[in-house]
Amino acid sequence: MAALSNLKECPPLSTDPNLTMRQTHSPELKRYPQIRLNSELMASHTAAGQRFYGAQSFLPVDEGVLKRITRIFFDAGFWESLEEARGAKSREQAPLIARAGDLIAQIMGLVNGLKLKIFPHTQGLSAERIAQFVETGDWLNSNVRCLAWHLHIFKLAVAGLDDVVRIYTRDSSTVAAAVLKSPLQTEITCMAWRPLCSAQIVIGCRQGLCFWNVETAMHLGRTNAPSQIFRHPASLPITSLQWNKDGTQLATTSIGDRSVIIWQTDNGLMQPLKRLGPPFSLLKWSPDNEWLFAATVDRVFRVWNCHKRWTTERWVCNGGYVQTACWSPCGRFLLFVSSAEPILYRLQFVQMKLGDSCSSEKEVLPIADLNACSTGIDGNSALIGGPAQQMAWDPHGNYLVISFKSTNSIAVFRTYIQKFEIKISAAYSLSGETAAERPSFICFQPLYKENDRSVLTIAWSSGRIQYHAFD
Repeated sequence: MAALSNLKECPPLSTDPNLTMRQTHSPELKRYPQIRLNSELMASHTAAGQRFYGAQSFLPVDEGVLKRITRIFFDAGFWESLEEARGAKSREQAPLIARAGDLIAQIMGLVNGLKLKIFPHTQGLSAERIAQFVETGDWLNSNVRCLAWHLHIFKLAVAGLDDVVRIYTRDSSTVAAAVLKSPLQTEITCMAWRPLCSAQIVIGCRQGLCFWNVETAMHLGRTNAPSQIFRHPASLPITSLQWNKDGTQLATTSIGDRSVIIWQTDNGLMQPLKRLGPPFSLLKWSPDNEWLFAATVDRVFRVWNCHKRWTTERWVCNGGYVQTACWSPCGRFLLFVSSAEPILYRLQFVQMKLGDSCSSEKEVLPIADLNACSTGIDGNSALIGGPAQQMAWDPHGNYLVISFKSTNSIAVFRTYIQKFEIKISAAYSLSGETAAERPSFICFQPLYKENDRSVLTIAWSSGRIQYHAFD
């Protein structure tokens, strides 16, 4: 490990006066919305009895039992309608329907018990197990669960602990943010704006996929229900999703499913990519649209060739599972970190594109040591490093940012990409306003006509959103 780049050369940002001065005098960052989600969550909780969102705005007052069960079936699905049929109100109004619901529940219980014996990986999809495999740090308790920048215009989606997604623009300091909320949208794990589309965002959650059309004029209190809802074929929660480059295909996966599902969202068709082995947990589509990386809940991970009938190559970690991964902006390199060891690995795809080498020549090579260490001069300095939580690579390919599970600082590496090689060196570290603040989610703002600078967006556990601009 001595030859690898390590975190000992990663001093705090505050020790470099030049970098600190640049951040203080970045006029473009002053136009970004100032977001502190903890205060908004408190306000939302206080006003919960006064506001109605999405499908809650129009609730029938008097309904028959069958009509009520049918409505809930189409709104929330089979299991919710079955619970309604077995509820106290239905039992009082229609005892026969309630007894029929009890019989169906018993049959379904026997079927599910048999399914768990045959497919044990589908059990235990609790919130705690979901939190183990998502990239968000402390997903169960963090005020922010996910961030997503629009690819072409200034829009930032922030998913909160309250299952509300808030959409911020440059005018959000003076105009209330738009909110996306629905009773069908709980335990949000991931979300993404659709490429080449100005208004559509998809949100992955416990119930499946919620598609929203976010118009510019949409503001607080005027939201509609999701335009579409796609459910997993096995009614499993969505734990990772990725659009391809042109927005024609959406890849999703669940930690309870052994297949990656490719959705054609315009017509509702789907294609499962099934393989023997453990369920899939994490997806990363390459920027050039050629490769789809898929990690599992075990040591195995796969890289699919999107243009050769979804052929795939299988790889195995030294231990644990792939916690986080990211592609280089050019699509030639994939970096990943497993849960078992704090080592950053590189997988190169240059030879695969040239077509002159066989798969045995492709190597997984370590390029950075992420073991925890102290970067300060005195012994009271905070630690940085350890098991990685999440990675993000800036759109210019010059900086790689890594957050960690057990330490509160974020490591920034400089990266140098050549055609057949990549070099990495430690630059500096970023910390929160207080020692208790931990990074929950990190991502870069995409480049577009009005923005050509790499801006890192950090969601801290307190609910504060920070912007850090790079040269």
